[in-house]
Amino acid sequence: MNYGQQPFEKHEAPAYPGSPTPAPSASPTPQKTQQHAPSGPPPPDYNTPRVLHIYRDGITHRHMTITDEAKHLPLYKIDQNSGGVFSSKPHMTIVNPSSNQTIGTATFHSWSRTIDLELHGRPIPFESEGIFTRSYAFSSPAFGERLRWECDGIFGADLVLVNGRKEWIAKFDASLFSMSKTGKLHVVNGSINGVALDEIVVSGTAMVQHERRRRAASSGGGGGGA
Repeated sequence: MNYGQQPFEKHEAPAYPGSPTPAPSASPTPQKTQQHAPSGPPPPDYNTPRVLHIYRDGITHRHMTITDEAKHLPLYKIDQNSGGVFSSKPHMTIVNPSSNQTIGTATFHSWSRTIDLELHGRPIPFESEGIFTRSYAFSSPAFGERLRWECDGIFGADLVLVNGRKEWIAKFDASLFSMSKTGKLHVVNGSINGVALDEIVVSGTAMVQHERRRRAASSGGGGGGA
């Protein structure tokens, strides 16, 4: 009679009274990995806003310097003329002080609400959004969408740059009571740099100058552009 091959079953040996209980096998002790503190400064937090400081030379706004957050490294130099009818154009020029390269320019007009911006040689129309509004918008080559600078704050001297979704890109806080400082420019995303940062600086400083000229004209102090 062929029973075939039966499966082999493993049975544990019975534990008799008085027989020693086998000790559990010792598991190896895990080795602790020694951790070393990273050398050098920590990487930048790109979620932290970047702050630029804007200073003017003397009591006028003819010459200004934009520095980094530590207030030591000049990032941009701004030169402006009187902006009168017979003054030369452009009315405002922004340069890189380390290379002396022109980053952008702005030209204002007496009979038009459009500000002519130029960024790295490329014209960018900076247009008013209406006769009863103080906001200006432009199509951003760097961000690929339309951005708008609008007035903010109690006195309307502060400015915010927003996109079509009302998200803040940058904010300008005016230093109204300082004799040497124009204000601070907060860039919401600390990773913004290069041409995108140039675009924020050129359009933002043009908007600051436009508002300054508007207030001067309202108070009878002139400041109209050609």
